[in-house]
Amino acid sequence: MSENTLGLHYTDAPGHRVVAAALRAAYAWSVRDVQRNSAMLEIARMTGVVMEAHGPGKGPVTPAELVDRLRLPLRGLLAGVREQRAELDDVVLLDDEGRLTENAYDLVCEHVVPLKDAAGAQSWLPTWTTMHSDQIRQRVFTAMITSTKQDEYVASRRFLIEHPAGGEQELVELRDRVGGVRLAKGGYRAIPEDQVYRGLDAQGWWWPCLECKWPMAVTSTGKVRCRYRPHSAVFDLVPGTRPTLRRRDSARRVSPPAGKAVEGAKCVDAGVWRFVVVPGASELRIAAAAERAGAKVLLWPFRDRFDLLVEAGDEKFSVDVKECLSLSSLIERLRTRPPSARVLLPKSCEWQLETLRDALPGLAVTTETKFLGQVRTAVRKAR
Repeated sequence: MSENTLGLHYTDAPGHRVVAAALRAAYAWSVRDVQRNSAMLEIARMTGVVMEAHGPGKGPVTPAELVDRLRLPLRGLLAGVREQRAELDDVVLLDDEGRLTENAYDLVCEHVVPLKDAAGAQSWLPTWTTMHSDQIRQRVFTAMITSTKQDEYVASRRFLIEHPAGGEQELVELRDRVGGVRLAKGGYRAIPEDQVYRGLDAQGWWWPCLECKWPMAVTSTGKVRCRYRPHSAVFDLVPGTRPTLRRRDSARRVSPPAGKAVEGAKCVDAGVWRFVVVPGASELRIAAAAERAGAKVLLWPFRDRFDLLVEAGDEKFSVDVKECLSLSSLIERLRTRPPSARVLLPKSCEWQLETLRDALPGLAVTTETKFLGQVRTAVRKAR
């Protein structure tokens, strides 16, 4: 997802603040067993933010009441305090186990705004609950653009996307082998426990998503899947000395990923995964498909003026990949910052095409399927 400027923009409307506060409170509740004092204080602070947005006598008035509301659809918390955000109405943030739901990671996080005036970012809170997506990308890309060399920028960004998790020593060796890789300090951290399975011997294991390679979530019931719902493979855990996964969807023949030991393993922060790795995986997939069709592809030309420059036969195409599950957030962003190239919706977002055209009739937009078809046609004509 291209960012041709590093300026920040977000709407600090009451609805946005309530969504951000609810997400922060939900995360705090999910980690209260290991961050008891900090978590309960954060929930109290976020109760204050929600109360302020609703006004006197409206909305939850105690931390316990707010937590109860987080197990219900968000429409209750958003009633009367936001612009139309129907896509969030049925979203629930906490599941029956007190864990964050997949919606929290792949949809609600796209609505987060900073709440520094109400409660500053706490060091134990993950970036994706405290920072706007643009801020997260800015932090990651700043280290990459310190060099004026395009090849170093591409190598750095590609490395982060292709290696969002792994053994610490393995990551160092891979980085040195690639060369020219510049990453932000502290970019990798220990894999969170809710993405780890521990057997009776307490040894931990994790499994990379088949599409984005980030550690999949592991539930207490033995379900293993990526937190980004469009990465739809779901597995059952098969315990053992070396646990394995069994595909739930028997119609799909893709082999499950092999388990990796968690000792010494690291992964990127959830915000970096969601706003850099996830869209980046789609960008690389589309680039690879265009190359297989016989086209030449430049990734993030001019240090990310747009995402892909594709030369197919006698034609050149420039596209900006936009992977945003929140259609309202995408429309708002495109209105605020028009893209430098034709917008391309990856497969997970192709359903947004007609609504996006209706909302922004002057926007040049296509889908992954249509674009790759156009590339193949151009290559065939040139032969």
